[in-house]
Amino acid sequence: MANLLTKKRKEWAKPRSNVVFRGKPLNYNASLQEKYVKELTALVVQMAKQSNREIIRLFKQEGYLARDGVALDANISSQARILTNALKGKFESLFGRKAKPLAQKMVSSTNKLSKSQVHQSLKELSGGLSIKTDILPESLKTIMTASVTENVSLIKSIASEYLDSVQGEVMRSIIGGGGLETLIPALEKREGMTLRRAKNIALDQTRKVNSAINRERMTAIGVKKFEWIHSGGGQHPREEHVAMSGNIYSYDDPPVIDSKTGEKGYPGTAINCRCIARPIIEFDSDN
Repeated sequence: MANLLTKKRKEWAKPRSNVVFRGKPLNYNASLQEKYVKELTALVVQMAKQSNREIIRLFKQEGYLARDGVALDANISSQARILTNALKGKFESLFGRKAKPLAQKMVSSTNKLSKSQVHQSLKELSGGLSIKTDILPESLKTIMTASVTENVSLIKSIASEYLDSVQGEVMRSIIGGGGLETLIPALEKREGMTLRRAKNIALDQTRKVNSAINRERMTAIGVKKFEWIHSGGGQHPREEHVAMSGNIYSYDDPPVIDSKTGEKGYPGTAINCRCIARPIIEFDSDN
């Protein structure tokens, strides 16, 4: 091992032109992603379970039936509106209380993992040298604060969008006269859609936060370039990202990640992008 490190350090120090040193790819942490998914989907299950139970109970208690598309109990509309508004207030409040602690924990955990991940990557890149990676510049603090704010907003939106949709489904079942026969399948569908949305938010945001924190930590240390590595996963890979894999880009001038909009960014920036970065240091005849 000592001989290997000596060899790598000699290679590192050997003056020659057009040398590229590559660190370990900065992969996403599956455990952190799974934990965030579990926390957000648990909130959705709690909300959907209680909402469905109370809505179905209301319909049964009010003796609401439908015949030829006509509601037999005119009182059901006002009672349903009162109930769904109450559910909306309750769960928007719950998600509001839970959002910030969950977001802060995810961002903080990502930052801790980033320190270790970047350290190992740069250790490989530098031929075994230990490089201090616990730098926390103001720019990194700003990114972490903004990440928490964005996640809080997204978590809150899960409850509001779900309950707005549920209220709409309830009213449509009354207007159409379908009652529980049409409402129960509609509620189940909304629950499934909301669970998938919560999962996508958790996965996408952990990747975005990880990418942003790693990028800021790299540039603070002095790494100016990265190699784009396509994940190779997903049923519908972005052709542009596949073509970018293996290319080296500058952190100061990121590539276009969407030719339709001209948007520039880094691995993990685009929605559901699973691509990752590998830190790069290049030497040429001038440096």
